[in-house]
Amino acid sequence: MKKAVYLFLLVLITGSLLSGCNKKSTPSANDVPPPASVPGLEQALKLPDEELLDRYCSGIDLCLGDDLLFAYAKDIPSETLFTFFCYMTSNQYVYERNYQDKKWYSKTDDKYHVPVADIEEVLNRYFDGHNFDPAQIDGYQPQAQEIVAGGLSGFGGGRFPKLVAKEQQDNDTLKLTVDYYDDQYKNVFYTKAYTFRFTADGYQYLSIKKVV
Repeated sequence: MKKAVYLFLLVLITGSLLSGCNKKSTPSANDVPPPASVPGLEQALKLPDEELLDRYCSGIDLCLGDDLLFAYAKDIPSETLFTFFCYMTSNQYVYERNYQDKKWYSKTDDKYHVPVADIEEVLNRYFDGHNFDPAQIDGYQPQAQEIVAGGLSGFGGGRFPKLVAKEQQDNDTLKLTVDYYDDQYKNVFYTKAYTFRFTADGYQYLSIKKVV
């Protein structure tokens, strides 16, 4: 009788162990991996702070300051979009192409003749859903669908940035919070939050806001 009870308990325990091995464990919150990054974001996250700021933030602040603050690209004024276009296409480090390569410059009148289609191409690369109206820009020639300008660069002044926070919000979205100081890094003039999304063509600014 005791032998039979012993054998029964042995079978019961063995069955329980086998059953437990076949069950799939439920992952805890700590087991869930972080969102995967697209290649551009992966590279950005590996950059030193100074290079990260130079590439995505400080030049834009130097060029546009308070003019380029927005929650949605559709709300950015056309004049601001055009200034952004001029900055990007004159900055080979950021844009990786030079506007002179497009042969916009004309020796005939010593001016730049920029097709609206080229402006739209650049803006579409950096903004999603913008409303650029070339008629709002001085030098717009509606018949030729181009903007004639004496120059496309010439930005000066500046603030000195320091990265406060770097946050991956999604598999393709990054948020950078940046303090802007004087040249002695003693006084903070303001703090900005940049949110941008990485795409197959590079990246797009989703919003730029001042942090109170």
